Amino acid sequence: MENNEDFLNIVNKSGFLFQDRVEKEIDAAKPGSWMPIAHEHRWVDPLDGNEGYIDLILEYGIERMVIECKKVSDAKWIFLVPSHQTKTNRAKLLWTYEGLIRSETYRKKLSVWHNFRTKLDSLEALFCIVRGQGENDNPMLERLSSHLLRSVENLANEELEYQKRSEGEFHIYYPVIITNAKLLVCYYDSNDIEISTGQLAKANFEEVSSIRFRKNLSSSVQPKEILHLKQANSDYERTVFIINSNHIIDVLSQMKLPYEINAPWPWEGFK
Repeated sequence: MENNEDFLNIVNKSGFLFQDRVEKEIDAAKPGSWMPIAHEHRWVDPLDGNEGYIDLILEYGIERMVIECKKVSDAKWIFLVPSHQTKTNRAKLLWTYEGLIRSETYRKKLSVWHNFRTKLDSLEALFCIVRGQGENDNPMLERLSSHLLRSVENLANEELEYQKRSEGEFHIYYPVIITNAKLLVCYYDSNDIEISTGQLAKANFEEVSSIRFRKNLSSSVQPKEILHLKQANSDYERTVFIINSNHIIDVLSQMKLPYEINAPWPWEGFK
């Protein structure tokens, strides 16, 4: 006969408890004045009918943080980083605006992925290796990030509809994955890869509290204009912040844009 311990084991296998704890941690500390404003927020993609729930949404002025909580069991996420690479503050984020543009008499709706600078410096990686993931598996972090990005874009579209009743506002969105997985960086030199086996002869490893995952990921917001393939490869890049749950408060307190809310627009080409 099943008992309370059996039921507790079932509950503990769920990710909902981890999600609840992350929210309570952030709400209590309010790191960098980030405030939870919604949880389990439903979204539906009008393009394909796919739907889901955003675990947690934070607000800081015009900035939004869209968080996916990912609980794993004894997992290690290893990010490949060239040994010459240093930390960066760049991030490809989504910004939106709905309202009058300068002296024009009609309202305009804008939604663009744009390169910003953040106060947070961290390493940036293109590849992530998850223990237990085979070469024929669909990469886990790519799938998770693509789903998160679609939720970000649909949330942004939802807020654009609310702004029709305002004098005009813009918002900036951070896609974030918070996980209890250990985040490791593998520093390597391409010259140390054996061409016949595709294996490294040596590498250095370091545990990090957060990292930027940046690459071409599924997105419904198209670049303004693409002239050639090289530009397309760059313009379709997106940034997803990966944060270890033991370092939520320290990392979130630094995740802001390096200018004040009322500073001039950073996207003159779209005004």
